[in-house]
Amino acid sequence: MPAARMQEQPSQRRVARALRAGGPEVIEVATEDLPPLQSGEVLVRVEAAGLNHAETLIRSGNYPVHLPFPFPLGGEGAGVVVAAGPGGALLPGARVCWAAVLGSCATLVTAPAAMLLPIPEGLSFEDAACLPVAALTAGGLARVWPLQGKPAVVWGAAGAVGRMLVALLAARQVEVLGIASGTRTAPVRAAGAAHVLDRSALGGLEAVRDAVRELTGGRGAAAVFDPIGAPTFETSLEMLAPRGCLINYGELSGAPPAISLHRLFPRSLFVTKYNGMQWAGVHEFAALISDGLALAAENRALISDIAAKFPLDRAADAYRALESDPGGKVLVLPE
Repeated sequence: MPAARMQEQPSQRRVARALRAGGPEVIEVATEDLPPLQSGEVLVRVEAAGLNHAETLIRSGNYPVHLPFPFPLGGEGAGVVVAAGPGGALLPGARVCWAAVLGSCATLVTAPAAMLLPIPEGLSFEDAACLPVAALTAGGLARVWPLQGKPAVVWGAAGAVGRMLVALLAARQVEVLGIASGTRTAPVRAAGAAHVLDRSALGGLEAVRDAVRELTGGRGAAAVFDPIGAPTFETSLEMLAPRGCLINYGELSGAPPAISLHRLFPRSLFVTKYNGMQWAGVHEFAALISDGLALAAENRALISDIAAKFPLDRAADAYRALESDPGGKVLVLPE
């Protein structure tokens, strides 16, 4: 066995945990023992953990995804491999990033080597902690509806997922109408949007709807990608062309309302609630993330703005910031 794999493995880590259902007040930072590495696993020192809104929904206890309490927080991050188990394909010292590894809001995380991606040259740990979930989510969303050559609306286009989705759709010859506000419209254009709608300049939701109608020659969009939820749901339906699809993939401002099928009948519309596991199996995660990293290495406009950074001891404050609509990515820097 190479000497690099013989170094002593750390025995403990510090990790943020949700003790019960609720808001950020239920979060504690605790010390826990690390189990021995199994075959194919590696231990990574977390340099930056990226927080995501799905984590707040799961922690609330009022979401279709349930985890038994207490559970470790965080699922996305970037860091350095410090030890490898038998058969591990990564050597200590490798710079890696990941998504869907529970307990990433910690000083150390254990993960299958197959779920870790090398960080491209030119991207920092903080850059890399902003990208994996965005790449994974956007890669799945881009598959949901046949769109080549058609217009599609992306709400929240300046967010981490939104920028990546704009780029992936544009690469598929989709006419992307990206919605953002103020100075955050510039990265949406740089990501490849054919049209950028400044929500703050347009004013209300009716003005956004009318702008989409005008840009699509009165027909509407073939699809609307909406992470916002309740406030934009009706407007999203009104922006669709006949046989168009509303793809909800988030609840940033509340769960979408229940809907009668009769509401869809006049234009034969479709509505779906995106579940990433049904559009990208675990075996595809690495490829989707790798594609997103490569795009971001070529176009830094795809990397989310960083709104705030917190040490691990202030994990609860980090999640409070995430829930306050920070206008960018919130990171926890464990060290």
